[in-house]
Amino acid sequence: MLHIPGGPAASDFRLAKLLAQLQTLEPAVRALDARYLHLVETQGALDDAQQSVLQALLTYGPRHDDAPEASGALLLVVPRPGTTSPWSTKATDIAQVCGLAAIRRIERGTAYRLELDGSLSADRLRALGAVLHDRMTEAVLLDVADSDRLFVHHSPRPLKTVSRDAASLQQANREMGLALSS
Repeated sequence: MLHIPGGPAASDFRLAKLLAQLQTLEPAVRALDARYLHLVETQGALDDAQQSVLQALLTYGPRHDDAPEASGALLLVVPRPGTTSPWSTKATDIAQVCGLAAIRRIERGTAYRLELDGSLSADRLRALGAVLHDRMTEAVLLDVADSDRLFVHHSPRPLKTVSRDAASLQQANREMGLALSS
């Protein structure tokens, strides 16, 4: 799998708003940065020409190439494992039309970097991640290596039916991780 960094994922205004929300939950958060991270699943190695085409396709939006590489605690917001985002579908189609047949799928995540006073536990970082993602459609990872879970291919599971009563729906919500609201 290839990890290709992208440009800024949020405006300064949006980052300031998110930072204020994070600091309300955790005063140790001093700064926040957000950059796209492209995750590319391939069927084989790409040659130099193919890598050049892929890099050109994934260079879009505002660029801040002179900005230093962000450091700090990582919260990687990605589509929920087991799903394929609409962005991924279109990006993968475009790559294949451009002659990159070795690409099976391209997915995009947002790498948030938190500059902290001290360090935070993994549980505390996950709690902060709740501010940065939509639990219905996204997941928060604390390590880029965990992004491999996005590309695991499973056989379809058998169809399950759930009764319409509230208790059955709540149980199915817990067991299947549906993130249904009450």
